[in-house]
Amino acid sequence: MKTKAILIGVATSVACASGASAADIPLAAAPEPIDYVRVCDAYGAGFYYIPGTDTCLNVSGRVRAEYRLFDFDQAFRQGIQAPSQARDFDSTEFRARGYIYMDSRTNTEFGLLRTYTELYGTVDGAGPVDMTLEHAYIQFGGFTFGRGQSFYDFVNYSTYASVFTPQVSDQKTNLAAYTFVFGNGFSSSLSIEDAESRRTEIGGPYSTTTTSVVGFDSSGNPITATTTTGVGYGGTKYPDLVANLRVDQGWGSAQLMGAMHQVWPGYRAEGTASSKIGFAAGGGVLVNLPFGMNTALNLTGTYANGASSYASTSTTGFFSPRGFLVETVDASFNPATGDIETAQAWSVSGGVGTQITPEVGFALQGGFFQLSDQVDSNNSFSNVDVQGDVTYSPGNIDGFEMGVGVEYRNVNPNEDGAGQGDAYAGYFRAERTF
Repeated sequence: MKTKAILIGVATSVACASGASAADIPLAAAPEPIDYVRVCDAYGAGFYYIPGTDTCLNVSGRVRAEYRLFDFDQAFRQGIQAPSQARDFDSTEFRARGYIYMDSRTNTEFGLLRTYTELYGTVDGAGPVDMTLEHAYIQFGGFTFGRGQSFYDFVNYSTYASVFTPQVSDQKTNLAAYTFVFGNGFSSSLSIEDAESRRTEIGGPYSTTTTSVVGFDSSGNPITATTTTGVGYGGTKYPDLVANLRVDQGWGSAQLMGAMHQVWPGYRAEGTASSKIGFAAGGGVLVNLPFGMNTALNLTGTYANGASSYASTSTTGFFSPRGFLVETVDASFNPATGDIETAQAWSVSGGVGTQITPEVGFALQGGFFQLSDQVDSNNSFSNVDVQGDVTYSPGNIDGFEMGVGVEYRNVNPNEDGAGQGDAYAGYFRAERTF
């Protein structure tokens, strides 16, 4: 009996002690709710809400590898190299490029607020990484502020256009614009854009000229010419003014566009020439054809007076660091009048692309550009470009594509002692967009 009483007493004491200890221990706080990343389907696939905000964000990217072959004839090379430098001329090139895209959208009481950023880095051969801010703009209530595609441009490449840029205006620039939306696919934009990004050169002689070696003939003998130093641009006074009228519907899209560009010469010892207003006018159309798969035809044309880069961004006749040394000008100084005279340029470009099968695509692109300088005919030249490529996209792999392309350029300069030149390029590309 004594043993039983002792055990009961011990058990009672432990129970009481346990009850007292439990009352003294604070309860653990309830776990905070987890703020999961939520899908935002209001703007299409790939958007999600930034946690704690009502802003939707899409982050995507692209990785590209390219392997290039070049073949330039002697006439094409003679503007920059002597025959003894033939071994210094690149015939192959490896390229790697990576893109990052960020698209944010917030629905406000005043309408959609959007920001868009595109950044890419490129390495050619063993060269350093070349970073480029392609786009960085804000859109709100019809306004666009920042860096983006010029509102003059109607860019619809059918091909990769990897080596030689087709003869169209394709300019990323800093701008401020407003777009009027009329409905039924019609819109119109008015934009002020950075004038410096559209400048080429103001040529023409000073009162003295210099004779220099401009190239070498097939025997290695130097070709000399009387060269002149251009007047050059002065400081930026006014932005370019750009306007367009556009329609986007099920059949395709079309655009009419115009631009005004100030040609402001720098100071010269003989005096200061007055400025001129250059201009450009053009149109483009993209038509979805009712045969094949994803078949489309594009055509673009521009006439420019004192604003050559609106006729073609690829207006130098070469791609650095290989090709013709052809000076492109917006105007030239005329010593007979003491003033500048604007140069005329025009271009036309067209292409067609289609899917032969759901996995295999084919495209062709061609273009022509011509520049005429009435003061210094050495600045006059023309370009012809023809391009084609075949692409393959495995049907079960999203965003992956491989392709081969060939490109041809003929440069016909009016430079003293320089003849026509031909350039060929071929390449293989593999890229993944995700």
